[in-house]
Amino acid sequence: MSDCVWLHGTGLNGLHWGPEAAGGLWPELPGHGAAPRAGGTVAAYAEALAPSLPSRFAIVGHSLGGMVAMALAARLPARCRALILVDVPLSLPDWMPKRLGVWTSPVFARFPGPVGFARMMARRTANEAARPAIRDRIKAMDRGGFQDAMVATARFDGRPLLSRLAMPVLCLLGRDSMLTGQMERRAYADLPNAELAEIDAGHMLPFDAPDTIDPIMTRFLEMHSCPRFYPFTA
Repeated sequence: MSDCVWLHGTGLNGLHWGPEAAGGLWPELPGHGAAPRAGGTVAAYAEALAPSLPSRFAIVGHSLGGMVAMALAARLPARCRALILVDVPLSLPDWMPKRLGVWTSPVFARFPGPVGFARMMARRTANEAARPAIRDRIKAMDRGGFQDAMVATARFDGRPLLSRLAMPVLCLLGRDSMLTGQMERRAYADLPNAELAEIDAGHMLPFDAPDTIDPIMTRFLEMHSCPRFYPFTA
Protein backbone atom coordinates (compact mmCIF):
# COMPACT_ATOMS: atom_id res chain seq x y z
CA MET A 1 0.00 0.00 0.00
CA SER A 2 2.95 2.28 -0.66
CA ASP A 3 0.90 4.28 -3.16
CA CYS A 4 -1.83 5.03 -0.62
CA VAL A 5 -2.41 8.66 0.40
CA TRP A 6 -3.89 9.34 3.85
CA LEU A 7 -5.53 12.72 4.46
CA HIS A 8 -6.27 13.92 7.99
CA GLY A 9 -9.16 15.98 9.32
CA THR A 10 -8.98 19.57 10.54
CA GLY A 11 -5.96 20.08 12.77
CA LEU A 12 -5.08 16.38 12.93
CA ASN A 13 -1.88 16.46 10.87
CA GLY A 14 0.79 14.13 12.17
CA LEU A 15 -1.69 11.74 13.82
CA HIS A 16 -1.25 8.66 11.66
CA TRP A 17 -4.24 6.34 11.70
CA GLY A 18 -5.36 3.32 9.76
CA PRO A 19 -4.11 -0.28 9.66
CA GLU A 20 -0.93 -0.95 11.59
CA ALA A 21 0.87 -2.03 8.43
CA ALA A 22 -0.37 0.95 6.41
CA GLY A 23 2.32 2.59 4.38
CA GLY A 24 2.09 5.37 1.87
CA LEU A 25 2.04 9.14 2.08
CA TRP A 26 0.74 11.32 4.92
CA PRO A 27 0.72 14.87 3.50
CA GLU A 28 -0.28 17.84 5.59
CA LEU A 29 -3.35 19.70 4.37
CA PRO A 30 -2.72 23.34 3.43
CA GLY A 31 -2.49 25.59 6.49
CA HIS A 32 -1.59 22.65 8.73
CA GLY A 33 1.84 22.14 10.23
CA ALA A 34 4.48 23.42 7.83
CA ALA A 35 2.20 23.37 4.78
CA PRO A 36 1.43 26.86 3.40
CA ARG A 37 -2.14 28.11 3.23
CA ALA A 38 -3.98 27.64 -0.06
CA GLY A 39 -7.27 29.46 0.49
CA GLY A 40 -10.62 28.58 1.96
CA THR A 41 -11.99 26.01 -0.49
CA VAL A 42 -11.67 22.24 -0.77
CA ALA A 43 -10.82 22.71 -4.47
CA ALA A 44 -7.85 24.89 -3.50
CA TYR A 45 -6.66 22.24 -1.04
CA ALA A 46 -6.92 19.58 -3.77
CA GLU A 47 -5.03 21.73 -6.27
CA ALA A 48 -2.23 22.27 -3.77
CA LEU A 49 -1.86 18.53 -3.09
CA ALA A 50 -2.28 17.22 -6.65
CA PRO A 51 1.35 17.71 -7.78
CA SER A 52 2.67 15.52 -4.94
CA LEU A 53 0.45 12.51 -5.70
CA PRO A 54 1.88 9.30 -7.20
CA SER A 55 1.10 8.51 -10.83
CA ARG A 56 -1.30 5.83 -9.57
CA PHE A 57 -2.73 5.99 -6.07
CA ALA A 58 -5.41 5.01 -3.58
CA ILE A 59 -6.60 7.79 -1.31
CA VAL A 60 -8.17 7.73 2.15
CA GLY A 61 -9.63 10.78 3.88
CA HIS A 62 -11.34 11.55 7.16
CA SER A 63 -13.69 14.52 7.58
CA LEU A 64 -12.16 17.55 5.82
CA GLY A 65 -9.44 15.25 4.49
CA GLY A 66 -12.18 13.09 2.98
CA MET A 67 -13.67 16.10 1.22
CA VAL A 68 -10.25 16.79 -0.30
CA ALA A 69 -9.81 13.10 -1.17
CA MET A 70 -13.15 13.14 -2.98
CA ALA A 71 -12.16 16.26 -4.92
CA LEU A 72 -8.84 14.70 -5.93
CA ALA A 73 -10.45 11.40 -7.00
CA ALA A 74 -13.02 13.29 -9.08
CA ARG A 75 -10.28 15.42 -10.61
CA LEU A 76 -7.94 12.49 -11.39
CA PRO A 77 -10.24 9.48 -11.89
CA ALA A 78 -7.91 7.60 -14.24
CA ARG A 79 -5.09 7.72 -11.69
CA CYS A 80 -7.13 6.90 -8.57
CA ARG A 81 -7.44 3.13 -8.11
CA ALA A 82 -9.54 3.31 -4.94
CA LEU A 83 -11.13 5.88 -2.62
CA ILE A 84 -12.02 5.52 1.06
CA LEU A 85 -14.23 8.16 2.70
CA VAL A 86 -14.26 8.05 6.51
CA ASP A 87 -17.37 9.86 7.83
CA VAL A 88 -17.25 12.51 5.13
CA PRO A 89 -20.27 14.85 4.89
CA LEU A 90 -21.38 15.82 1.39
CA SER A 91 -22.21 19.22 2.86
CA LEU A 92 -22.77 20.57 6.32
CA PRO A 93 -26.00 19.35 7.93
CA ASP A 94 -29.07 21.56 7.56
CA TRP A 95 -28.87 22.59 11.21
CA MET A 96 -25.46 24.17 10.53
CA PRO A 97 -26.11 27.23 8.31
CA LYS A 98 -23.46 27.26 5.56
CA ARG A 99 -23.45 31.01 4.98
CA LEU A 100 -23.25 31.61 8.70
CA GLY A 101 -20.25 29.30 8.82
CA VAL A 102 -18.44 31.33 6.16
CA TRP A 103 -19.34 34.70 7.69
CA THR A 104 -18.48 33.78 11.26
CA SER A 105 -15.25 31.88 10.53
CA PRO A 106 -12.99 34.90 11.19
CA VAL A 107 -14.66 35.33 14.58
CA PHE A 108 -14.65 31.59 15.28
CA ALA A 109 -10.93 31.50 14.46
CA ARG A 110 -10.37 33.85 17.42
CA PHE A 111 -13.00 32.58 19.81
CA PRO A 112 -13.16 29.77 20.64
CA GLY A 113 -10.30 29.49 18.13
CA PRO A 114 -8.08 26.44 17.74
CA VAL A 115 -7.77 26.01 21.51
CA GLY A 116 -11.52 25.92 22.13
CA PHE A 117 -12.16 23.76 19.07
CA ALA A 118 -9.43 21.37 20.24
CA ARG A 119 -11.18 20.91 23.58
CA MET A 120 -14.53 20.33 21.87
CA MET A 121 -13.17 17.71 19.47
CA ALA A 122 -11.28 15.96 22.24
CA ARG A 123 -14.48 15.73 24.28
CA ARG A 124 -16.29 14.27 21.28
CA THR A 125 -13.67 11.53 20.95
CA ALA A 126 -14.83 8.46 22.85
CA ASN A 127 -11.31 7.02 22.99
CA GLU A 128 -9.94 8.80 26.06
CA ALA A 129 -6.39 7.68 25.33
CA ALA A 130 -6.46 9.57 22.02
CA ARG A 131 -7.84 12.81 23.46
CA PRO A 132 -4.55 14.45 24.53
CA ALA A 133 -2.95 14.01 21.09
CA ILE A 134 -6.05 15.29 19.30
CA ARG A 135 -6.29 18.28 21.62
CA ASP A 136 -2.60 19.13 21.29
CA ARG A 137 -2.56 18.90 17.49
CA ILE A 138 -5.59 21.12 16.93
CA LYS A 139 -4.54 23.57 19.65
CA ALA A 140 -1.24 24.14 17.82
CA MET A 141 -2.96 25.24 14.60
CA ASP A 142 -2.27 28.66 13.16
CA ARG A 143 -5.42 30.81 13.32
CA GLY A 144 -5.26 31.59 9.61
CA GLY A 145 -5.03 27.92 8.65
CA PHE A 146 -7.82 27.11 11.09
CA GLN A 147 -10.04 29.81 9.55
CA ASP A 148 -9.37 28.43 6.05
CA ALA A 149 -10.39 24.95 7.20
CA MET A 150 -13.64 26.25 8.69
CA VAL A 151 -14.51 28.19 5.53
CA ALA A 152 -13.60 25.28 3.23
CA THR A 153 -15.81 22.91 5.21
CA ALA A 154 -18.73 25.35 5.24
CA ARG A 155 -18.51 25.93 1.48
CA PHE A 156 -18.13 22.30 0.44
CA ASP A 157 -20.82 20.53 -1.57
CA GLY A 158 -19.69 17.12 -2.73
CA ARG A 159 -22.86 16.13 -4.56
CA PRO A 160 -21.69 17.39 -7.98
CA LEU A 161 -18.54 15.26 -7.61
CA LEU A 162 -20.33 11.95 -7.13
CA SER A 163 -20.95 11.28 -10.84
CA ARG A 164 -17.17 11.44 -11.44
CA LEU A 165 -16.31 8.74 -8.89
CA ALA A 166 -16.05 5.71 -11.17
CA MET A 167 -13.34 4.02 -9.10
CA PRO A 168 -14.15 1.60 -6.24
CA VAL A 169 -15.27 3.59 -3.21
CA LEU A 170 -15.53 2.50 0.42
CA CYS A 171 -17.71 4.74 2.59
CA LEU A 172 -17.47 4.37 6.36
CA LEU A 173 -20.11 6.28 8.32
CA GLY A 174 -20.51 6.67 12.07
CA ARG A 175 -24.05 5.91 13.20
CA ASP A 176 -23.70 8.49 15.98
CA SER A 177 -21.98 11.13 13.85
CA MET A 178 -23.41 14.65 13.98
CA LEU A 179 -22.01 15.47 10.52
CA THR A 180 -23.31 12.64 8.33
CA GLY A 181 -26.80 11.23 7.96
CA GLN A 182 -29.43 9.95 5.53
CA MET A 183 -28.25 12.12 2.64
CA GLU A 184 -24.79 10.53 2.74
CA ARG A 185 -26.17 7.03 3.24
CA ARG A 186 -28.41 7.29 0.17
CA ALA A 187 -25.89 9.07 -2.03
CA TYR A 188 -22.94 6.80 -1.23
CA ALA A 189 -25.04 3.65 -1.58
CA ASP A 190 -26.03 4.76 -5.09
CA LEU A 191 -22.44 5.03 -6.35
CA PRO A 192 -21.79 2.36 -9.03
CA ASN A 193 -18.71 0.78 -7.40
CA ALA A 194 -19.39 1.66 -3.77
CA GLU A 195 -19.32 -0.31 -0.55
CA LEU A 196 -21.03 1.27 2.46
CA ALA A 197 -20.45 0.31 6.09
CA GLU A 198 -22.06 1.92 9.13
CA ILE A 199 -20.05 1.77 12.34
CA ASP A 200 -21.28 2.09 15.93
CA ALA A 201 -19.29 5.24 16.68
CA GLY A 202 -19.33 8.98 16.10
CA HIS A 203 -17.46 11.25 13.72
CA MET A 204 -13.98 10.41 15.07
CA LEU A 205 -13.99 6.90 13.58
CA PRO A 206 -10.22 6.60 13.05
CA PHE A 207 -9.63 7.02 16.78
CA ASP A 208 -12.82 5.59 18.29
CA ALA A 209 -13.24 2.45 16.17
CA PRO A 210 -9.84 1.44 14.73
CA ASP A 211 -10.34 -2.25 15.54
CA THR A 212 -13.50 -2.19 13.42
CA ILE A 213 -12.53 -0.01 10.47
CA ASP A 214 -8.86 -1.00 10.01
CA PRO A 215 -9.60 -4.57 8.81
CA ILE A 216 -12.32 -3.24 6.50
CA MET A 217 -9.93 -0.71 4.97
CA THR A 218 -7.12 -3.26 4.66
CA ARG A 219 -9.35 -5.73 2.84
CA PHE A 220 -10.70 -3.05 0.52
CA LEU A 221 -7.27 -1.66 -0.38
CA GLU A 222 -5.84 -5.14 -1.00
CA MET A 223 -8.86 -6.12 -3.08
CA HIS A 224 -8.42 -3.07 -5.29
CA SER A 225 -4.63 -3.05 -5.44
CA CYS A 226 -4.60 -3.44 -9.24
CA PRO A 227 -6.19 -1.11 -11.84
CA ARG A 228 -8.59 -3.69 -13.27
CA PHE A 229 -11.80 -1.67 -13.51
CA TYR A 230 -10.97 0.58 -16.44
CA PRO A 231 -7.95 1.30 -18.65
CA PHE A 232 -5.45 3.92 -17.60
CA THR A 233 -5.56 7.14 -19.56
CA ALA A 234 -3.34 10.14 -19.14
